[in-house]
Amino acid sequence: MNEGLLEMVGPRHTTWQRAVVYDQGRHGKPSRSNKGVWAPVRERQKELREAVENGHQVLGAYLRDALKIGSEEIGAPPFPRPRVTPEEFRRPPPELEWELHGAWTTVTPRLASRPLFWLLCHVAWIEDSRFGETGHRLTQALTAGGGRSGIEGETRTFLRRTGGIPHERGKTTVFSDCPLARAWWRCRIAEEVAAHGTLTRDDAHFALRANHQAWERLAMLSVKQLVIINQPIARATVVAGLSGRLRNGGNIGPADVKEEAQVCARAGLRQSFLKVASGPQ
Repeated sequence: MNEGLLEMVGPRHTTWQRAVVYDQGRHGKPSRSNKGVWAPVRERQKELREAVENGHQVLGAYLRDALKIGSEEIGAPPFPRPRVTPEEFRRPPPELEWELHGAWTTVTPRLASRPLFWLLCHVAWIEDSRFGETGHRLTQALTAGGGRSGIEGETRTFLRRTGGIPHERGKTTVFSDCPLARAWWRCRIAEEVAAHGTLTRDDAHFALRANHQAWERLAMLSVKQLVIINQPIARATVVAGLSGRLRNGGNIGPADVKEEAQVCARAGLRQSFLKVASGPQ
């Protein structure tokens, strides 16, 4: 990845995202009285929609122009398949997640935690038609089925799937909203769990994929609330607990993640996970 490009484009990324998302909490519902605020946003959203509908070359050019990167080389990690279907893009199956992770050995956690890194990668992959050449396929992959209707919903879905919306969703956006970033992180954590606990890599991965809301809660706790579970042994303990619930025929959800994490955090207060990792002194 061209890291100089990351630093240069950072402020532009934020400016562009804010320009294509309408802040209803700040400005209220669109009405005649605030048309001067929301109408320009709608026009910019229409430009994005048209770019998606006009195929991969037009969309790639639109994104380069929006980020003001011209013909700069992005240096995205190689995409391992010539093309993925819209369904595979939105919800990569387990084997594709591992395939992606295996191809992206140059990606570091520092890079993978940055929404802009993933957006720039998506620009390169879109230009290479990895998600399809036609507007129909791109629409299905990038803006369809996001849970919110209308052009505002489509826009937010596009931003989430191509890296996340950090100014609204915070640091967890890259873990939960961007399918390809989520795939990389789940595989990385599964490998970490296998290295520091009793689960196999595949069992850990299965537990991390079992419920999207549970995965989101794990990401949120790791970033915002119970950061102690970022310690590899602690995280392995939490994921092992979730895996155990699944093996016993149960389901897991956000409440289960929180409960396992709190139990682990309380144990960490009694005995340092660093001491556990190093063994008896």
